Amino acid sequence: MPILTIVPPMPGAEKRFQPFVDFVESCGWKTEFVQIDWAGPQPAFGDTTVFSQVGAQTMGKVVMGFSLGALYSHLGALQAKHLILGSISPFFLEDDDEAQRWMLSYREGNAAIPADVLVGGKEDEQMHRRAESVRDFYQQRSYTVVDEADHELWHPDYLAAIGQALGRLENSNRV
Repeated sequence: MPILTIVPPMPGAEKRFQPFVDFVESCGWKTEFVQIDWAGPQPAFGDTTVFSQVGAQTMGKVVMGFSLGALYSHLGALQAKHLILGSISPFFLEDDDEAQRWMLSYREGNAAIPADVLVGGKEDEQMHRRAESVRDFYQQRSYTVVDEADHELWHPDYLAAIGQALGRLENSNRV
């Protein structure tokens, strides 16, 4: 059974992500979470140690991150086998209209990793701009706008889109 490595967006996500874990397991995948030593109860903007923690636990794996977890995956999982980036947070150096951001470029990821990039169709314009630029960054990618979804991983259409990505990976023997 293939394994999906999930990068949590913030402390306590493992408990909140249980419905997502149940969904992934119903697709025939096992799950594991990257263990991050958080500096506090919220992600600390500017603290790049999270990226090396992600990198050390994701080499050669299929990695999924949602929101801030997608940002951590994009900048940290530089030796992953495949990335699934859901609604990547627009907190990069290039996002001038975002007050909180890392002073790192989205171009500091690894463009050679195959990636599925997803964004909710009802998310704001900035989310779409960032998702499109990240999509264009990757050399091998798929891009899905989940029409009816906002910034919500649990939306049935979002889950269906991730299920399609997992099925495609499993059928292509990339896992």
